[in-house]
Amino acid sequence: MAKILTIQISDELEQSLILQAQRLNKSPEQVVLELLSQQLPPVVQSQAEVQTEDDPILKLIGSIHLEGISDLGENHDYYIGQALYRELHPDE
Repeated sequence: MAKILTIQISDELEQSLILQAQRLNKSPEQVVLELLSQQLPPVVQSQAEVQTEDDPILKLIGSIHLEGISDLGENHDYYIGQALYRELHPDE
């Protein structure tokens, strides 16, 4: 949803904005929106989403055979270690 933002700027800044808009054949509002879009980072929805995106364990989902394992939540480190060991030592 679009919002209206009202700001006060100096006369000098207004003149610079108008000149830049004319050079680009755009409205001053378009120039300000483009500058803001370039300078501001995207909005992050929640800290949980950031943690989920950066979680290296997510890459392992589906890589562990779970037949007969009912305590993965409590002992996940053990099972991940076992899976990695088997992967690194296939002849044993």
